[in-house]
Amino acid sequence: MFIRKLFKIGDKVKWLSLELLIVFIGVYLAFLFQSYSEDSKISKEKEKVLVSLKLELENFRTSFPRFGNYQKGKNKEWDSLFDAGETAQYYSWRYLEPQYNFRVIEYALNQNGTDIVDFGLYEKLSNLYGRIKQLEHAERLMTDYAGKHKLAPSQLKESDKERALIEAENRFNFYKFKGFARDRASSMMDIADMSESILKDLNQNLGLKKKREVEIEMMRKYFEAGYDREFIWTLCEEYFPEYSQSEFDAIYSDLQNSASNEELQ
Repeated sequence: MFIRKLFKIGDKVKWLSLELLIVFIGVYLAFLFQSYSEDSKISKEKEKVLVSLKLELENFRTSFPRFGNYQKGKNKEWDSLFDAGETAQYYSWRYLEPQYNFRVIEYALNQNGTDIVDFGLYEKLSNLYGRIKQLEHAERLMTDYAGKHKLAPSQLKESDKERALIEAENRFNFYKFKGFARDRASSMMDIADMSESILKDLNQNLGLKKKREVEIEMMRKYFEAGYDREFIWTLCEEYFPEYSQSEFDAIYSDLQNSASNEELQ
């Protein structure tokens, strides 16, 4: 109906109207294409960020409970020594920064206000990031107090006041060191719990296929780090219980074959 009416008016107006219609359609299609391309780009970037974020958080979730429990065991040992009037060899503990990889968390936090990271995820990551920085601070202070330990000169007798002063300073530094060690253990356990909470949301957004790919990659990292089959299976049972023994066996066999092929190349 519209085209028919166009042919009833003058040729100049008719062709002008046709040109305008063609231009409008072209601009509209270009806008649709650009919008689709932009949405596709954002979607791919979001998936890339979430996949990398899951891998980073899985590392915290699966490793920090072991580290935290080990630290708790050492704390009990040190408390017993301190109560007995003794001092542990705390001066051998050193933490070189950066100890932990959380670059993806930092990147994700910089995406706040975009379609890649919504506010809910940003808030949880921000709390996690704060706890990681507290962990680093505790380890930094442990390193500082370990470095304050002094060796009493061998020529000093047990009854010398200078030796007594050095030992008192070492005991005080050991006491402070123990306190920050407790903070370290607490931070590690909290980071593991917070990571697990965030992962519940990430897994839903990623979907089963991507979720599985990241989890197998996590197993690969443990394999390449030299952990044995039993350890990785125990880890899988605890953190990825949806994998059956036969599925794990197939995955582990693929990891071995892949490692063998790389050695031959």
